[in-house]
Amino acid sequence: MVKLRGVVAAVFGLVSMFTPALAQETVRITNIGHGYYAGALYVAIREKLFEKYGLKPEVTYVKGGSLALQSVLGREADFGILTYEHVITAAAQGRNVLSVFNVTTRPLNNVIVSKALYEAAKDKSLEDRVRALKGKRVGTPSAGGSGEKMLGVLAKRYGLNLPGDIEMVYLGTDAGTYVGAMRSRLIDAAMPFEPAGVMVEERGLGSTLISLMDGRMEEFRDLVFMTVVTHPDMARDKPDIVRKTVAVFEEAQKILLDPARGKRIMGEEFREMDVAANDHAYEVVRQIWSPDGRMSIEGAKKVVDFIKPAGGRAIDPTKTFTNDFLPATR
Repeated sequence: MVKLRGVVAAVFGLVSMFTPALAQETVRITNIGHGYYAGALYVAIREKLFEKYGLKPEVTYVKGGSLALQSVLGREADFGILTYEHVITAAAQGRNVLSVFNVTTRPLNNVIVSKALYEAAKDKSLEDRVRALKGKRVGTPSAGGSGEKMLGVLAKRYGLNLPGDIEMVYLGTDAGTYVGAMRSRLIDAAMPFEPAGVMVEERGLGSTLISLMDGRMEEFRDLVFMTVVTHPDMARDKPDIVRKTVAVFEEAQKILLDPARGKRIMGEEFREMDVAANDHAYEVVRQIWSPDGRMSIEGAKKVVDFIKPAGGRAIDPTKTFTNDFLPATR
């Protein structure tokens, strides 16, 4: 009996030793559609990085940044992946969320146009290429989303009214929808999340008329743009969970930016694309992924300056983003 008791005690000791490692805390994450931009999330899930840090991800996909924002504001999600424009728009209205990791440093959208429109405008100045959209139907994922807002910035700069001069068509985030809409001539142009633009190009239905993703426009470069966002109360009450989640994204982003690993994982995630299309999408989007997740006052102010969110409240970027949870700053 003494021997048996010793064996039981030893087994109990082993179980106790490994229980903390097996314990996982659920983190609820809201993502906007199934866009290529969120590659770090897909890498983290497929490579089981959340589990490595003792977390269990529950991911919900929604149609539009406004819904992702509301899920974080209402504490229905612990984290959201959404554009910084939503963060500052909420701040201007006195509703605060906090960006804790920078996913992309440039906009997610290029202006993809039909072959006919491309041939008519490709050799014109940027102003004339933007003005060529007057009277055209432009597809974007959602009302008030990043595609529509970026288009609004360009339209205002060159004397077009949005809405008014350009007809918006809201098509959601599914890439195939844009292929079908361009093929059926439901739209003349689009500002979708990738890989939709690449798929339109790969099928010979259109081309990139204006690129916001290549970094040639200084005001759309080195931004705080697509970020991982949490509620300030989450950052205050559960800083360890926020720190672990940020560490997951940082590690995932490094894997993603390694073509030998990232390209393969994205090909597995987006099986609807062939190898050539995935390679194309990877190279297009790779140029906007942040190398380290860090944010800067300058990058935040750029977004504030061109979005100019309404609401009346002064926006203090130091209250809308933080690098404090990044592993490199610990």
